[in-house]
Amino acid sequence: MPRGRLSRRRLALAVLAVLILAVLGSACQSRPGGSVATPAAATQRTWPDHDYAAAVNDGAVYRLDPRGTQVDILVRRDGPLARFGHDHVISVREPQGFLLLAEPASGSRADLRFAVQELGVDEPAARQRRGLDAGPDAAAVAGTRENLLQHVLDAARWPWVTVSLSAFSRQGEHWSADVVIDINGQRYSSRQPFRMRPVEAVPVVEGTLVLRQSELGVQPFSALGGGLRVADPLEIHFRLQGSPR
Repeated sequence: MPRGRLSRRRLALAVLAVLILAVLGSACQSRPGGSVATPAAATQRTWPDHDYAAAVNDGAVYRLDPRGTQVDILVRRDGPLARFGHDHVISVREPQGFLLLAEPASGSRADLRFAVQELGVDEPAARQRRGLDAGPDAAAVAGTRENLLQHVLDAARWPWVTVSLSAFSRQGEHWSADVVIDINGQRYSSRQPFRMRPVEAVPVVEGTLVLRQSELGVQPFSALGGGLRVADPLEIHFRLQGSPR
């Protein structure tokens, strides 16, 4: 995006739409059904680690392994003046989570979260993974991240993005679940399909999800009469890996 202020604002507006699905790892074969946004509770939900500690008799409990987990969100430039801008990568760092796999599958559940303060923006390794150029300079990246954390996601007030999954169903490696996501004081509910497979006896979810901001009711940011804008499709590249609790 353009250097400086415009680049920071465009990325900040785009990321709010992206983050609500970034940690799901949904290898979607069809569009999610019926997303609904409502005001969240005054405080975010209590992290249920003690619930999973007590659930070991109900099924196999796994903890999300950050060493084998990777989520990159690709925000692309668009418009006739796109050559004056940059594509961007937002990285989810140090995610936390638990998964209970039960029989029948309907008894399974999962909770995921990541700290807003830990989001990475245009990190060199992430840009290299996605085949992008060197990108904005360090000052522009720092300004983008500061604006994102302070003015868009309000990290001081809403420090965590949380995701809860319940009412699982399964056909082979293809699963679906009811999903509730809390981000920035808003709560989103939807039914989401995803794919999960075992790798060396632990569950792994991986793939690429293309999500349109317009499907979330978000108008992609544009400037200069639409000559420079955020592309509506957003690419979420992910690999989520569990480890035995």
